[in-house]
Order: sequence, then C-alpha cells, then structure tokens
Amino acid sequence: MPCVSSLPLNTLGAVLSLALLGRALPASASQEETFTLSWQAPAGCPSAGDVRAEVARLLGGEVRLLAGRDFKAVASVVHGPTWWVSIETELAGRSGRRTLEAASCQELADATALILALTIDPDVAASHATRQQSPAPSVSADTRPAPRKVPAPADFLLGLQGAGSQGALPSVDVGLGGSIGVVGRRFRVELRGGYSLRRDQVADAPAPSGAYGRFNLVAATLAGCFNLGRGAWAFGPCADAELGVVSAQGFRISQSISARSLWVAMGAGGYAAIPLGPHWSLPLHLDVLAPLARPEFVFTNVPSRVFQAPPVGVRVSAGIERHF
Repeated sequence: MPCVSSLPLNTLGAVLSLALLGRALPASASQEETFTLSWQAPAGCPSAGDVRAEVARLLGGEVRLLAGRDFKAVASVVHGPTWWVSIETELAGRSGRRTLEAASCQELADATALILALTIDPDVAASHATRQQSPAPSVSADTRPAPRKVPAPADFLLGLQGAGSQGALPSVDVGLGGSIGVVGRRFRVELRGGYSLRRDQVADAPAPSGAYGRFNLVAATLAGCFNLGRGAWAFGPCADAELGVVSAQGFRISQSISARSLWVAMGAGGYAAIPLGPHWSLPLHLDVLAPLARPEFVFTNVPSRVFQAPPVGVRVSAGIERHF
C-alpha cells in the first residue's frame, strides 16, 4: 500500500477521524426545506397547492434547499384586459421582483412554478422541464385541423364618473355621467355621457341692463384609445368625438326665452386606468376639444351676443369602472 505508507501517522489519523465524523452526521443536516409560497389568485385559477406541486415536479419531486437559504415567494394574479402576475421573492436575504403576462391563469401558474424552480435550482429545473416536453403527435394530412386564429381577449366595461370642464359653458363646470365600452390588450373604446350639474352658468348681456343668460350642457363623448401599458396598468393617447346640446335661458328681458344649440366637437387627449382588483379599475381622462361650430347666443332685438363658446375647451374626468 504505497499511498498509505507514504502518509505520516498523525496525518492519517486526522483524515480517518474526519471521515468517521462525516459518516456520523445525518444526511438531512446539510439540507432543509424552507420554501413558503403565498399564491393570491381569483376563483377558477390553480390553487397554491397546485403551483407548489409543479415546483416540486420540476425539481425532481421534492423541494429541498440548503440550510440557511430560506426561500419565500408571494405571487398575486390580476385579471384585467389580460392575465398577469406579480412575483416577489426573497432567497437567503436577497429580494427579487418580476411580472408576467399570459392569456390564461393556468399559463401564469405554470410560468410562476417554472420561475420559482429555476430560482431554487436552475440546473435541475431546466433538465426536468426539458424532459417533460413530449413530442407533438403525428397527424395525417387528411385529418390535420386547419389553423385557427385565437382572438385577443377583451372585456366589456361599465362605469360611473365625475368631470370638470372649461370651454363649452361660460365658466368652469362640473358634471356627472356614466360610461360603457370595450377594453382589449392594446385598445380601449368607450362611450361616456355627462350632464352639467351647476345651475349658475351665467353670462351677462351688454344690454338691456341686468339681462343675462343661464346655460347647461348634455353631451356624449366617443373615445378610442391605444394602450401603451403592460399588465393591468393601462395608459395611452386617445381620439375623441363629442355630440351634445347646449341649452340657454334668457332672463330680465321683455320676455324670458329658451334656446338650444347643437354642440359638436373633435379632439384628442389621454387616459390612464389604475387597477383596483381583478375586475375593477380607476379611469382618468384628459380631453382637449375643439367645437366644429361655436354656438352663439343672443337676445331678440339685442345686437350684442350674450355668449359664444371659445375655440378650444378642456375636460378632466375620473371615476370607477367594472370589467366583465
């Protein structure tokens, strides 16, 4: 035994002692499972147990971490125009965050499990993910289905809103209204209706002395918007078309009179939709509108006009909406 005899006796004893000590330690002392998962998803999605089971499958059937390397993960799923998930992780004191978007909650659950497994052990998870891919079944030419385009998901919306505007009436106005529309992954089309609430929209006439007009607006705005956001957060530019009626009432003249004028305006603006949950959001709109014809109001037999709409107006609105 030339290898053994060449070692000094004290060195050989130390090696044997370390070997015996290593054999005496239990195998589980070097590894300990400390994986915790919080999975928050709407009804109908895979459960937290399903996601955890998929993580274990990708890691060879069991989640095992080195002692002292606690792994915590919190995943929150939201269903807006599309499905998306926000994943926050903490491994051995190091934090990470990632968001994913998919066409279904099942796809999000599978992707979340894969990300968690790769974070724990990228080599093992990658090998199991590759082995689980089965070859596509062969299909004869006679029975092969024709390709089908899957439509992008879209939601209907129904909302309530309040608005403040300047331009259509003599002074700043506030109104209340509602909205209906369709929201897709990259677009938003909605019809918003509003009614002016202020009863003191007054413009004085230059003559006769003390004469004035009181005004009101009822309008509907059709807006088409492009979504530049990701996930449930949506924002982007909009094109607007507005149709309404401006009502006027004359006072302190020989005879009180009423008049109505058509209000037609075009414009542009922007919007943002802040998610409040899987089906609720807070929409914000800014619209700059230019009337195609500027209504002019005058009293009979009075040469000077009482009020004429300015060439440009602005409206800001906010509300709450439900997606279906």
